[in-house]
Amino acid sequence: IFFRVNPTLFSLAHWEKQGEIYDRAGIRAFRWVLFHSPLGWINPNFHLRASRADCDRLLREMNSSEGVHWLTFGVSSMLAISYLLHDRAVYGYVLLLVRIPFDLYPIMLQRWNRGRVWRVLGRPAHTI
Repeated sequence: IFFRVNPTLFSLAHWEKQGEIYDRAGIRAFRWVLFHSPLGWINPNFHLRASRADCDRLLREMNSSEGVHWLTFGVSSMLAISYLLHDRAVYGYVLLLVRIPFDLYPIMLQRWNRGRVWRVLGRPAHTI
């Protein structure tokens, strides 16, 4: 579903295009953990092949992944709020806490990577 969604839905705000906000949030450390753990094999489609034309496919993959993480974040957050409202506070807080490494940081990683790809695409072709 998210693979065919209009890419403008996932466009970056002007304040996040350079990625500084994500650097401050520690996204490089999160990326390092993904690459150096068994979680690195989860989606092999995120590897850029040796052509500039492959960037379009990679951007669609990133959009799709971000959309899935937004969906799971939304559903699980609603469930956590339901737990909080129905005297199951421990379950609600734990569920919200788990969403940080499993949804929020992957969303930030996709957005940070998308900015990196757009900066590469903005360079003249001979400098890549």
